[in-house]
Amino acid sequence: MKFDAEKSQIVESLQNAAAVAERRQTIPILANVRLKTLNGKLEVTATDLEIQIKTYSELINIEEEGETTVSARKMSELCRSLPDGEKVNFSLTSGKLTVRANNFHADFATISPDDFPEIEINEELNPLKINSSILKRVLTKTSFSMASQDVRYYLNGMLLEVQGSKINGVATDGHRLALSSSSSVDSNLEVRNILPRKAVLELSKLLSADDEDINLMIGPSYIEVKSENLSFSSKLIDGKYPDYDKVFPTGNPLPVEISKDLLQAALSRASVLSNEKYRGVRFQLSENKLKLTANNPEQESAEEELSVSYNGTDLEVGFNIGYLLDVLNSIEGDNVNFEFFGEDSSCIIKEQNSENDVYVIMPMRL
Repeated sequence: MKFDAEKSQIVESLQNAAAVAERRQTIPILANVRLKTLNGKLEVTATDLEIQIKTYSELINIEEEGETTVSARKMSELCRSLPDGEKVNFSLTSGKLTVRANNFHADFATISPDDFPEIEINEELNPLKINSSILKRVLTKTSFSMASQDVRYYLNGMLLEVQGSKINGVATDGHRLALSSSSSVDSNLEVRNILPRKAVLELSKLLSADDEDINLMIGPSYIEVKSENLSFSSKLIDGKYPDYDKVFPTGNPLPVEISKDLLQAALSRASVLSNEKYRGVRFQLSENKLKLTANNPEQESAEEELSVSYNGTDLEVGFNIGYLLDVLNSIEGDNVNFEFFGEDSSCIIKEQNSENDVYVIMPMRL
């Protein structure tokens, strides 16, 4: 194998592959990335046996086709450290992959590609054509609410739900919930699948924010995403996702409208003096006024009053500051709408004039 590439052609593929490759594996080849030259392109593949990424990059020149596997982390870090616009030569000789650029050269140890465990999907997949930006939005708007190491393994991921022309993403860790919907899908599918946490995080980085169509294939055990230069596969979590509709509080809501930037800044200040373990903040609502209070075991406290649009009854309720800031960071508009249902009930947060993204946060006892 021998080929030439420019840094910009391959560095992103290698970085994406390194994020998927499993560094702490007992199987050494899983820490490697497979490089394969084919039809004028470089195919880069990485897997941790749960998810797999395969990207294709144009090359300057291929002198000799072939394939090998090499450390994903080391190759990614080396290419990233090269100057922009640098031409890089790769050549495989006697089990070593030599990389040359300008006055630099390095020899990498390799493992035979024959042992590389590529994921093979042997089940029928239901195809769905979807805009890349829509799927990316659904993932990024909900992913922060996923659990990470919950014993309820089905919460360590995101529910992807297709209901005809509508696609929903739902994530919850038991204390908060995020729901993002879009109705720009041309489909008659009815499916509910749980994507693993790592797959959600990697896909949300990989997907383009541009309006390009991608192919989303969904099966009983696997999901696959394909675009012109990307093929991404993942096992699905086998489990029953909770009925998220039951999480939404019921009753007569007490609506509050507030500037997102104003609340964000006030919560950031309050967090400095909040309890480091529980990170609680008390909301005290009265007519057109919100008072925020935070304190900690060192008898330190912070208080701030904000002007809001509110004409309901006086209300006092506590929340986790981190959960509130996560939601505010995902909201794009200038104003944010809260709906309160009492001191012991969850609150609903929405972007102004939008029903596509809905967030639920459980209260805290302070």
